[in-house]
Amino acid sequence: MTTQRKSLDLARSNRTPTDPNANAPAKAKLNRDGFRQFSRIAPYLRPHRLKFAIGIALITVSGILTLLVTRLWGQLGGVGVDASSGQGGFELPLPIDAGDLKQIGIAIFMVLVLQSALSFIRIWLFGEITTRMLKALREDAFASMITQPMAFFDNRRVGDLGSRIAADIEAIRDTFTVVLAELIRQTIIIGGGLLALMTFSWKLTLLMLGTLPVAMLAAMGFGRFIRKLSKKTQDAIAGSNTIVSETLTGIVSVKAFAREAFELNRYRQRIEEVRGIALRTALWRGAFASFIIVMIFGAITLVLFQGATMLKNGELSSEQFFSFLLMTGLVAGSIGGLANIFGDLQRGFGAIEEVMDLIVKEREAVDLTRLDTPRSTDSQGLTIRFDNVSFHYPNRPETMVLDGINLELTAGETLALVGGSGAGKSTLASLITAFRAPTNGLLEVDGMAVANHDLTALRRRMALVPQEVILFGGTIEENIRYGRPGASEADVRKAAEDALALPFIDGFPEGFSTLVGERGIQLSGGQRQRIALARAFLRDPELLLLDEATSALDAASEKAIQNALERLLQKRTSLVIAHRLSTVRSADRIAVMEGGRIVEIGDHGTLMAAGGRYRELVEHQLEDTNP
Repeated sequence: MTTQRKSLDLARSNRTPTDPNANAPAKAKLNRDGFRQFSRIAPYLRPHRLKFAIGIALITVSGILTLLVTRLWGQLGGVGVDASSGQGGFELPLPIDAGDLKQIGIAIFMVLVLQSALSFIRIWLFGEITTRMLKALREDAFASMITQPMAFFDNRRVGDLGSRIAADIEAIRDTFTVVLAELIRQTIIIGGGLLALMTFSWKLTLLMLGTLPVAMLAAMGFGRFIRKLSKKTQDAIAGSNTIVSETLTGIVSVKAFAREAFELNRYRQRIEEVRGIALRTALWRGAFASFIIVMIFGAITLVLFQGATMLKNGELSSEQFFSFLLMTGLVAGSIGGLANIFGDLQRGFGAIEEVMDLIVKEREAVDLTRLDTPRSTDSQGLTIRFDNVSFHYPNRPETMVLDGINLELTAGETLALVGGSGAGKSTLASLITAFRAPTNGLLEVDGMAVANHDLTALRRRMALVPQEVILFGGTIEENIRYGRPGASEADVRKAAEDALALPFIDGFPEGFSTLVGERGIQLSGGQRQRIALARAFLRDPELLLLDEATSALDAASEKAIQNALERLLQKRTSLVIAHRLSTVRSADRIAVMEGGRIVEIGDHGTLMAAGGRYRELVEHQLEDTNP
């Protein structure tokens, strides 16, 4: 079993209940529950725990060396001012003469070299750990995403799901490579720095703690408030620009309906809102500048004044005073940086929660180890049986999309579904592919309930051509070959020929190597539909599902493809959904659906002779085409 597989199994065993409707990125708090998110990602970190422990040790040593360098700088400055002054405060743990400038300078250089080497090793170690962790995370997150049931995608945006793979996992990377390291380092600097400051002068240390950190934290809160005001200003400006864009885009309608005054008034109201917010922001910025001058600089002046007084009275030596000032700046900067670190850590907790919730979410029983399954050569197609099947969407239980469907498709039969929009035709097909599960009743494939089938094996015996064809952004050949990756070039070409796609493919300079663009945008609707048909033909399935598969074709192309389909539908079960009733005349049976029910069933001749709903639909279409 691979490391990634073990990680996934461990993650599943540690899963916690989540809200299935929570689509927005979570904002984990900095409490016990927030830090508990680290335990959820522990299975991915566990294979690298030794390297991670070494990295933490290196961060600790690096923080201690930072304090040592600061102390040496203070010693260097103090000796420079008073050559006769000796060491004060906490003792330097180095075999040097504390009064010798040269030795102090060499010691500083050696400590800096050691610190840089340790930092390089630590950054490389964390980088190596996180790249392996994130590879496993990305794979498991994507595997979970693509194996979710179709209901999972009903209320989720593609962009939001993509951000789980992109933004959230990158936030996790930052948390482990930067944020966590900085949190440990700053904690050591603050704790060690305060202890060192106490050895110089506990009175001066308490004065510093009562003024400078408090002023800095207040300034940070003040700054965050001003940033929110700036964001409101930008949002208001964006809103005014939207009005400009909409007005100029629809300038013909604006002039045609004489709405210039209306648009001007709408824009005037929005820019007045911008002016008000901007003025408010300017006032608070002025207050912030005054606050900085009085509070921050005042606190620094107070500490300097008290320190200078103690130096004059002999309570502090020059090197103690220099060291105290430098270390105060170091500690104050670390305290000031904690707010940003906590904010980044909070985002990291939220990202871990979002990604892990996705990874441990219940999935379809899809086999991700088999790339393809060839069709059985002696198969005559699948048999499908609906036994009193009903279906409604989970969020609309009062609306039955399918209501008491009883239907059987025999192996090798072609059944057409017709009816108005919303009759339930596509939903019925989605039950066969197990995209949805029946709310009530029993659906069997080859005599066994769909729920009991190997889902991967079952779907690989089918091919679906939807009405809205979405191609992948590769080449034409890659899109056709998606139906059967191991197919030969001759098979690919034959499938394209059967789908009447070969003429326009050969007409492109790059032929089958032509790029179709994102979602197939560089091809027309009819061309995309033929590529989808070719993909299904190459699949050579036992069950072919055609959902308005020729709706984007012209009449001549549709007739030619229908002739090809009649030959290709031999020895396979086929379900054809169509609004153009001329395309289903040759079906073995035609089922007419209304309101989620089958109201008529039979072949074309029988249904026309019955004079029921099917005949009404045919005659209505004839009236539309022959006004």
